[in-house]
Amino acid sequence: MLKRAQSLYAALAKTLGVATLPADANGGVQLSIGESSTVTLFAEDEFTLMLVSPVMPLPKKLDYGTALWLLRRNFYDSPIAPFRVSCDTAGTIVVWGRLPIEGMTGEALAGLIDALAAEADFIRSEVETD
Repeated sequence: MLKRAQSLYAALAKTLGVATLPADANGGVQLSIGESSTVTLFAEDEFTLMLVSPVMPLPKKLDYGTALWLLRRNFYDSPIAPFRVSCDTAGTIVVWGRLPIEGMTGEALAGLIDALAAEADFIRSEVETD
């Protein structure tokens, strides 16, 4: 694993009060947040960390207002910057962002993880259909 990411994961583990945050074979760390959100951290390189949170399958029938609301969250003045709403190849809505590792603390990362999970929960509540 990349040294800076490993150091940041150790700082995050300390902040969360756990001994370690084991990474998978790809260097990803998956965290369950609350009752319904998951956030996965990937060290893309020595300088960049990607955070991804799957939200839900993209509804087959998405009304204009909901589509506009989702896309608006990607605009320059988005309330969730630096995160973006997207859809993966499996048709799952995801919230993701790339962050610089340098200068990031365990406390700051924990706050961003919580904010990302809260946004995933919020989007899920706004987009869910019967």
